Amino acid sequence: MSESKLIRLGTFDAERSWRPSGLATLPAVRSPGGDRVAAAMDELLAVLCGPDDLLITGSALPDSFIGVLAGAGIALRYRQAPPAGTDDDGHLTVEQRLLHAAPGDLAGYGLAPYAVLPETGSLIRACGLRTELPGVDVVCRVSSKTWSNALVRTMGLRGAGTVARSVPELLTQVEQLGTATAVIKDPYGVAGRGTMAVSSPRMLRTVTRVLQRQADQGAAVELLVQPHYDRAADFSAQIHVTEDGEIRWHGIRLMENEAFSYAGSRPVPAALQQRLAQAGYRELITGVGTALASEGYHGPVCVDSMLLRDGALVPVLEINPRVSMGLISLALERRLAGPGTTARLSVRTLRLPEPSTVSRVFGRLTAVLEERGGLLQAGRTGLLPLTVNTLRPPRGRLYYAVVARSLEEDRLLDETMAEALDMVGRQPTEVSHAP
Repeated sequence: MSESKLIRLGTFDAERSWRPSGLATLPAVRSPGGDRVAAAMDELLAVLCGPDDLLITGSALPDSFIGVLAGAGIALRYRQAPPAGTDDDGHLTVEQRLLHAAPGDLAGYGLAPYAVLPETGSLIRACGLRTELPGVDVVCRVSSKTWSNALVRTMGLRGAGTVARSVPELLTQVEQLGTATAVIKDPYGVAGRGTMAVSSPRMLRTVTRVLQRQADQGAAVELLVQPHYDRAADFSAQIHVTEDGEIRWHGIRLMENEAFSYAGSRPVPAALQQRLAQAGYRELITGVGTALASEGYHGPVCVDSMLLRDGALVPVLEINPRVSMGLISLALERRLAGPGTTARLSVRTLRLPEPSTVSRVFGRLTAVLEERGGLLQAGRTGLLPLTVNTLRPPRGRLYYAVVARSLEEDRLLDETMAEALDMVGRQPTEVSHAP
């Protein structure tokens, strides 16, 4: 994208907009406050902003948050999306809110959204933005795991599953796997939602009962069935497909996952880099980008991959045609890490005392980090909180960067964060550690 100044915004739950209506859903337990957290994750886009860019967020950013970012070398121009003035305000995307009251001073900006949504095209026209993005129909098609699974089969890669389009087909395909555990995926699931590891006949009966009930009411069944892989490492490749079909390589990040949910990204160890180079991984991912371009897609792409314990490579597990946590993690590395240091992105889920406000929680957190010498300053090592409105009681989530010179310093910084969060609320229930 060649525009000199960009608007950055986004809805991190884009897959919900891409998912066709009428599809049966897998049984799931929703995380309390999960929607509120997802709505505030657009704050992570600050690390992608250049000096002339404008970040538009769904929630107001406290001055303290902007100051902490500036102290680490991330100067930010931002504004909050205007309220739509409707009863549905809390459920509207930033794009939809801007459409309700299109600002008149954005003409001439380019647009770099987290993902292309159904309303993105209308927003471009309403605000006079200078951007060519793929059609949402293209994005919806290539974001489906059904599409990526077909591509895996066409390329002859390991990791292809089968697509079940009825409950009887699902039962047959799980049985034919012949493995102790089967993984069933919604074609538009993301970040732990819409993925189930089925390890017993009883669990399978529960899943099929829920699905059959929906099918009896007219819902369509479309699910990807895969074996449960004995994975040694999860990682992702970040590329950009240009409008003329050129594939630009950004890099690879090792992913930390907990029960299919994202828990962090960090640099890839040298041994894994060498293994991937020997396997021609970059060339395989370039082939994925070429296939996306042939479908009419252009823009950011994240390809999830894994290395199995037997040494086998599954190069294409999922394809995400959007900005990703891996791309954000790479941006952190390039902006915050200096000679002899590395940067990683980490996540902690925590319970917070009530009543409280995000400003109070964030202020207390950064004060404790500063007192302990752990708050990141430009050119140094330390910890940098990257979100603020995700810290809403009673259950919040903190996304933060860890910049360290060594694994030992990384470990000590993580201990500092744990102690700080313990003082703010109570010990987090989910922790992401460097190895």
